[in-house]
Amino acid sequence: MIAALGVDAGRPVSLDTLIRRLWDDNPPAQPRVSLHSYIARIRRRLRALDCGELLVQQAHAYTLDIRPEQVDCHRFHQLTATARSLSDSGDDQEALRVLRDADELRRGEPLTGLPGLWAERTRSVLEERQLSAQLIRIAIELRGGHFAEVVPDLATLLEEHPTDELLAGQLMTATYGCGRQADALRVYDTVRRRLLEDLGADPGETLTRLHGLILNGAPVHSLPPRTEPVVTGPQTLPSHAELVGREAELAVIVHNAVPLSTASPATRTVIALQTVSGMAGVGKSTIALHAARRLAPFFPEGAAYLDLQAHSPGQEPLAPEAALTSLIRAFGVPAADLPHDMDGLVSLWRSLLSNRRAVVVLDDAAGPQQLRPLLPGASPSLIIVTSRRRLTGLPGIRSIQLDVLPPKDAVALFRSVAGGDRTLQSGEVADIVRLAGYLPLAIELAAGRLASRPSWTTAHLLRRLTHGQGRLKEIRDGARGEIGMAFDISYRALTSEQQTVFRFLGLRFGPDVDTFGIAALTGLPQDTAEDALESLMDVHLIQEPVPERYTLHDLLGEYSRALAMAEETDSARDEAISRVIDFYLQASDVADRMIYPRSLRTDRPPPPARHSLPPWDDPLAARRWLLAERAALITAERHCRTTGRLHEAGVLAGALAAFLDDEGYSADAQRMHASAVQHWHTVGERQSEVHALIDLGNALSHCGRYDEALTALGQAHRAAADLDDAEAGAEALHQLGVLHWNTGQLTEALEFQLRTLRLRTASGDIWQISRSRNNLGITYLYLGRFQESQENFDLALTGFRRSADMREYAHVLNNLSDLHLHMGSTDSARKLLQEALATLKESGNPSERAITQVNLANTMASPRELVAMLDLYQQSLTTFRRLGDRRNASETLHAMGTALHAAGRFSEAAARHEHALELARSVGAAHEEAQALHSLGLAEHRLGQDRSAAAHITHAIEVADRIGAAREAAQARESLTAVHNAGEKARSTETE
Repeated sequence: MIAALGVDAGRPVSLDTLIRRLWDDNPPAQPRVSLHSYIARIRRRLRALDCGELLVQQAHAYTLDIRPEQVDCHRFHQLTATARSLSDSGDDQEALRVLRDADELRRGEPLTGLPGLWAERTRSVLEERQLSAQLIRIAIELRGGHFAEVVPDLATLLEEHPTDELLAGQLMTATYGCGRQADALRVYDTVRRRLLEDLGADPGETLTRLHGLILNGAPVHSLPPRTEPVVTGPQTLPSHAELVGREAELAVIVHNAVPLSTASPATRTVIALQTVSGMAGVGKSTIALHAARRLAPFFPEGAAYLDLQAHSPGQEPLAPEAALTSLIRAFGVPAADLPHDMDGLVSLWRSLLSNRRAVVVLDDAAGPQQLRPLLPGASPSLIIVTSRRRLTGLPGIRSIQLDVLPPKDAVALFRSVAGGDRTLQSGEVADIVRLAGYLPLAIELAAGRLASRPSWTTAHLLRRLTHGQGRLKEIRDGARGEIGMAFDISYRALTSEQQTVFRFLGLRFGPDVDTFGIAALTGLPQDTAEDALESLMDVHLIQEPVPERYTLHDLLGEYSRALAMAEETDSARDEAISRVIDFYLQASDVADRMIYPRSLRTDRPPPPARHSLPPWDDPLAARRWLLAERAALITAERHCRTTGRLHEAGVLAGALAAFLDDEGYSADAQRMHASAVQHWHTVGERQSEVHALIDLGNALSHCGRYDEALTALGQAHRAAADLDDAEAGAEALHQLGVLHWNTGQLTEALEFQLRTLRLRTASGDIWQISRSRNNLGITYLYLGRFQESQENFDLALTGFRRSADMREYAHVLNNLSDLHLHMGSTDSARKLLQEALATLKESGNPSERAITQVNLANTMASPRELVAMLDLYQQSLTTFRRLGDRRNASETLHAMGTALHAAGRFSEAAARHEHALELARSVGAAHEEAQALHSLGLAEHRLGQDRSAAAHITHAIEVADRIGAAREAAQARESLTAVHNAGEKARSTETE
């Protein structure tokens, strides 16, 4: 946080900017709360140092109220700029003195240890500044004739930047000055070869002239005293496919651009703007990038690339302000120097390019409005723009519209993808590329299809294209030209039912879907939908990432959505969405009843059976379906919640409550249940409100928001009493007992569990009585009342056996093993866990088996049994990762770290705890976060990193205090005291 504010010292930084800098695109559930917490802690530290109020809060922003020169990076930049000015004025000795002052501010890698994209970008900028300072110093040393002194530094820098001609020229000068002519010439040959291999370019004029002087044995003093940089700007062009054909179009771009590179300032009156337009898949980006690389020798002061994202799936086109910021930063301007208004950014961008010969590729532009602020004005630079639209109304524009490939080039592209040995029949290949419309993307798809099917021949592929559902043909759709000819060709070749399925795939809620979901979306019979999906698979319009689940490539998904919007009426789309929501309500309810047959339910009848459901043979199959559809179900609930379908949202939240609770998706669950509580309260459905309050309390508890959970469960208990709903009242008490156990309030937890048992005993429900007995066994265990714990566990085992619930029976065995461990009976604990594992193989799910394996590993002793422990942990971790269960993955990583710590492998232990911390934070699991922070601090302490250890343990205490976890907080305080005492002892020893 301090670093994020320090780079803008003296300037306000918005909360949104701080959130992005700290957490990228994955902030915690309440990022602003975390920010305010950090600010409060920093203020306390500053006050303790008598620094005053340096953190100033403004509307939605914070300012670190200090002068920029009080921050090392800004001071370094100022000193480097001063040194450059002194050097330019001829005062080299004073420039060296200033550079030494600047160098004293360096302390290793900038922002060491700070993660995230913002830190990486800032670190890169600061490292570029350090390189700039080194180059100034080296240039001064060369002018002073200190050749031998700078050769090692230059050799190292050129290894890191092998195509930097400025460094190459300096190293050639230095080695030649040492009398090593052959070494100087060898440097030139090496750089020339690298430039040719990497960039397809020859060395620039300045380096070539220097090479000639050295080759001819010119006196050292006649070499250029200040080698002008040939490449001073960014080199951010991405890698790309080889260009097949397009030589004529490429020649036009080069022909238009080369005269500009040598034009005098007086003739630069218009913007040099080359646009490349055409349909999707025609190769606009490829030719633009090839042109930029070929023109690099003529525009040696930078080659930059920016994706303007006009057609990036799921993203808005890049705003001009964001685009300018990215471009300016690419040219080395630090974030601290960026203007905070649009006019300032435009002015700075034009100033940067006013005398710079660079080439800038702006890819996938949305239109003139997005582009106008990005154009540099009169400049020797070249701007190449690609767009799916024809761009007009821009100054200095030169346009090329790409068409499909000529037949000869189309054949060459097909052969380059499919392989020469598979494409010997020239006539058949020519017919295939003709049927593909000579469109590069369509050709690549057809050739890739052949390459991926070893048994096929070109004749077989040709028959499929001419007679099957995948025939490609040339077609132009003016209304949707930007979507791409290849997709439209394939779409128009489909049957009506296949077209319907493809269109409605664009309305799906999740990343993938099964045939039953598609049948609901389209209103088609399930077997008809399945046949259509198989046909779409044959023509590569959809993919099957896992068996019987279907998805689309991002661009095809965009195309599918556009078709649905264009070819379906509003009412048809609404009906499709309503059908799939009805399907999800019905399927989720059935799956919930299969997996959790004894869960608390309202008197409301289940949703009507309107759709075909997957034929689940057992609860495990139903759970697999819920896992596969999780993202879609959560998105569907959010859609209902935000579009006025609050009844459906509430019903879906209730049906998913147990599943989301089991799988650790508590952050999603608490949002869903909070909305459900509000809705049921508004419409007066009191029983539904009580159940939603219980679900909300559980979700809040799992997020570590214990005070809010206590409020929700308390409301549920009181409302259940008003309704005389004994079952719901008992469940609320049960969860209140669990909540108090989680916060370390064991006496209160025991009281709630005893009250729950009395209610359930009165009801005579053996299963619920056994559930209460199990919880009492756990509570008595942690109270140290082992005899009572054993009695309750035994009664729970008997009850679950009588209820034929072997899954819960195994859960009790797990808990009973913990009791035996506490009593020092490790062997019996292991036997109980092995019995639990055997039971869960028949009745449990992979997650429960993995949890039991973790518990079994926990009974082992490290380091003696470390190998076996780590094997069990890794098996479980693999299961949790496959299921997307981050909470249990965090617990497993923590256990691995603890085992490694006990074996003295502290670095590995710290790494596991750090990963556990990351996962815990990602799901808002505060208890696991505190646990990981504490253990990470202990590992760091053993590694001698006491400052970091103290910080992590202090944070663990803060998290534990915040959630009311008294036991964890007390343990962490003991560890913090030990760390401080060890530090005091070490300092005392040093003093002695």
